[in-house]
Amino acid sequence: MKRMHRTAFWLMALALLSTISFAGYTRYKKMMVRQDIADFLRTASRGDLKLALQESGELASRDTVDVFPPGKGFIVELDKKEGQYVEKNEKIMMFKGGERIDSTQYVPVPIVASRAGLLTRCVSRYGQSDDEVREGKRVDSAGTCVARIVDMKTLAVNLKISEMDIYKLKLGMPVSITFTSIPGEKFTGKVDVVAPMAESKNNGWSTTKVFRVVINIDKPNQNMRVGMSAVVTADMKSKKDVLKAPIETLFQEGLSYYVYRQKDGYEAEKLQVYPGLRSETEVELVGPVKPGDKLFTVQPETLK
Repeated sequence: MKRMHRTAFWLMALALLSTISFAGYTRYKKMMVRQDIADFLRTASRGDLKLALQESGELASRDTVDVFPPGKGFIVELDKKEGQYVEKNEKIMMFKGGERIDSTQYVPVPIVASRAGLLTRCVSRYGQSDDEVREGKRVDSAGTCVARIVDMKTLAVNLKISEMDIYKLKLGMPVSITFTSIPGEKFTGKVDVVAPMAESKNNGWSTTKVFRVVINIDKPNQNMRVGMSAVVTADMKSKKDVLKAPIETLFQEGLSYYVYRQKDGYEAEKLQVYPGLRSETEVELVGPVKPGDKLFTVQPETLK
């Protein structure tokens, strides 16, 4: 009798243990299912799609003239300082030759502007501004620049465009220009130069090929300064009322393209589509996809 009670006890204990194990396993499976499925879904919709190229560049003048002294000597008088405008043949400074500034061997002579423009510091061969020119400054040779005259009527934006994007730009293409230093204002311009030869651009850990592109500004104004950072936007193609989806929902296998449309939860159907116009964030889709469809950004089976 005792043996029967003992057997029944162990059978009940084993059944209880099995029930607890099954419940624990079921709970474990539920915990392993990702609850953030919405993070991996995007909605297809109808709307306008615009392809635009946006690049950062630097404002520069296409016409600058460096001013040089007649020889070795000293700057003994400044009539114009950097940031001021000068007219052609206007006196900028007085120069005195010789080894000593107090020498009476040489008579001071004027250094005049060879053209009209904005007076700035000289720029070294490495792109850095030279030291400020002051009265008493020694000049080592006739080849030492003492001032630069910038024509503010020929301002342009210099861009470095990757070889992937260079054929998107055409001569004469209209663009819009904004400056970080001039908020709230938008300027217009046109592509004036597309370099036929690539340059190497070192990013520290890699080297890429870029092409120099020059954007002429239609109407420069007094708020612009050489060296300002500029953002150039070119609208290249656009389509109205197309079916589109975020570009991360598009998958490629060989020469074919697919999307995964949600059916229920993680269940999805794989649909072949034909992509059209692409922007940086969206792609036009032709195929069985409809507006409002939920599309996965990753393969659904990887989320289960």
